Amino acid sequence: MTLIAILIDGLAAAGYHVQATAGMHLAGTVFQGVLTLVLLVMTFSYKGKRLGWFNFSTWAHNFTFRYAIIILSLLVNAVLLFAYVLNVTGQNTTLLFR
Repeated sequence: MTLIAILIDGLAAAGYHVQATAGMHLAGTVFQGVLTLVLLVMTFSYKGKRLGWFNFSTWAHNFTFRYAIIILSLLVNAVLLFAYVLNVTGQNTTLLFR
């Protein structure tokens, strides 16, 4: 699943490139939404080990490296989806595309 998350990040970067050159902002927003939804499903259906060793100095568990890649991919793509929605609705048109 970690490799799939990295591949989804590559697809998201390719989708951004297509949006920036062709100007298909609504289709790119829908595409980014689908990718974010797939990452959200992957986050909750992950069957591997999620938490690593326990840190006694901070009293917290750390994510495993594989699960952290999936979580970070989800967070970055969700923030990017929010920026796309701002662009499509006209709230902030200069944030992503100039």
